[in-house]
Amino acid sequence: MRITKNEIKLVRSLSQKKNRQAEQKFVLEGWRALKEVLNSSSKVDIVGVLSRYLDDPDYQGILSQLEERGAAIRELGEKELDSLADTVHAQGVIAVVQQKSNSLAPELLKKASVIVVADSVSDPGNLGSIIRSSDWFNVDALLLGKGCVDLYNDKVIRSTVGSIFHLPIIECVELPSALLMLKDLGFSVIALSGDGKQSYDEKPMSGKLAIILGSEAHGVAGEIRALADEVVRIPKYGKAESLNVGVACGIVLSRIRSLQEKKKGA
Repeated sequence: MRITKNEIKLVRSLSQKKNRQAEQKFVLEGWRALKEVLNSSSKVDIVGVLSRYLDDPDYQGILSQLEERGAAIRELGEKELDSLADTVHAQGVIAVVQQKSNSLAPELLKKASVIVVADSVSDPGNLGSIIRSSDWFNVDALLLGKGCVDLYNDKVIRSTVGSIFHLPIIECVELPSALLMLKDLGFSVIALSGDGKQSYDEKPMSGKLAIILGSEAHGVAGEIRALADEVVRIPKYGKAESLNVGVACGIVLSRIRSLQEKKKGA
């Protein structure tokens, strides 16, 4: 069945944040990201695909699984795809996916050992990198403060390369109250900042940890920083003015997991 005018209208409307919030849906592009949906509980409403992929055995399996899970498979033309896709790399497929509603449930936090907290991270690519690093190092949850870029921004979705489906991500979190809750649950709260007195690799990084990452321009806000048990830095050896927040996230999480693995093997 061909994609309908109303379905095209829906996909186009989801380029705007207010419509994504109203519909609780977002647009996903590319086969690689679509495959990751099948490894999650996320629900796909519509899959628009170029006709040449409908009978291609390399893609039939993916489409069949999505159809079995309730997705409406729709044929679309090149011009329609070009008008709907945000990039020229949509790979012949575009989908409408339902947003997942994750909450700051005590049950989740009690089971967690490593949580990443993002304070006013406004760049979509940086947030995507943080999500991918958190996924790579198997973080238990990612908390996004109210000043962060919209999780379902098309550039965020694209830069996560499917990792958005792999871990609980809670949006619009009131960080002061959330950090106090984490501390009550036994978490050590550690903020990353270039002016931290202690290097991150001088700290044991053991037990239950919440790692705070600040905005690209201003770092961790004063109110949030005041709630941290410690503020640590990543030492600078070269001449770069600053370190990308997504890269910083990966560096610290790598050390945390490395120490945990050494402890297991001891």
